[in-house]
Amino acid sequence: MYRYPLNQDSPGIKRGILAGMLIIATLFAMFVLPSCRDNESAAIAPKKTMDDPGIHKIYERGPATLAIDLDHAQITIADRLTLTLSMTIDENYQFELPGFGEKLEQFGIIDYHTSQPVLIGKNRKKVSRTYILEPFLSGEYKISPMTVLFWKMGEKKTDPHKVETEELMIRVNSLLPEKMASMKIHDIVPPLTLPRSYKMWITAGVGGGVLILILLGAMILYKKRKARNPVQEKQIPAHEQAYMELSKLVEQELIEKGEIKHFYHQISDILRRYIEKRFGLCAPEQTTEEFLSSLKGSKGFINHYNSLLKSFLSGCDLVKFAEHQPSSEDIQFMFDSCKAFISQSEEQQEKKE
Repeated sequence: MYRYPLNQDSPGIKRGILAGMLIIATLFAMFVLPSCRDNESAAIAPKKTMDDPGIHKIYERGPATLAIDLDHAQITIADRLTLTLSMTIDENYQFELPGFGEKLEQFGIIDYHTSQPVLIGKNRKKVSRTYILEPFLSGEYKISPMTVLFWKMGEKKTDPHKVETEELMIRVNSLLPEKMASMKIHDIVPPLTLPRSYKMWITAGVGGGVLILILLGAMILYKKRKARNPVQEKQIPAHEQAYMELSKLVEQELIEKGEIKHFYHQISDILRRYIEKRFGLCAPEQTTEEFLSSLKGSKGFINHYNSLLKSFLSGCDLVKFAEHQPSSEDIQFMFDSCKAFISQSEEQQEKKE
């Protein structure tokens, strides 16, 4: 910490005031800002209930026993699904579990893990592979039959034995009680005329100036502190950050409380922050037209996203600025569109077994 001498002359007093402001700003940066990051966590899976014990199937063929377990048969679009394939077979056999790549049907594969072989009774071994799945959109989806190949050691893999599962049905429920019957955005209502008030702007300007001074002081001290104690912070990918923010938005239950405009403000801000972080843009205060125009000059942004993004932001503007009252179907469509945009444009990362 820097020490400033306090003298009776005017410059010394000014330096003392500045030091006090910087100390307050430092405490704000050290204790308040880190606490915001502590609340970040992965999306929480839904709890099992007696009404939804999941799906559990066992298939046998010769020396092979394949078990498939899904922790839920129904989830919401904000939840994740756990799928486990367990193969039990004689030790003198080899086998190959199916691979799915980036996604399984209409579910994205967030992560997966394969266990080490475990010996069980009567010279048999067991291997399990667990997948964490996330739905793209609400609806009823089928998981196609899966095939596990197995063959005896010493035999050729070209003519293996097979054990197959049956087709599985998963229901992804909407966030709203009504089913989405239409995805049409209604026409805009006439704009409202707001009275001019300069008092609000003056107050906001003074308050903003004070806040800027405090933040500048905090930033300077933070950079000096970081230079003395460099710490490499883990960067959360833009799409994971956006998914966590969407989950928190659902937990607020704004629709049930009737705070629809607040819901639209938040979901619009979530998508804007995702685009800014994903494609390296910085335009938090721009209008929809200015924001879309700035994307055209971005090298990383793909043009075929423009139509989906324009429809989403325009729908948000109808509610935020034109006092439009959306239907339940409109609200569900906006949430699903936001999640679909993030899923389709997220930065691809290599998944490790």
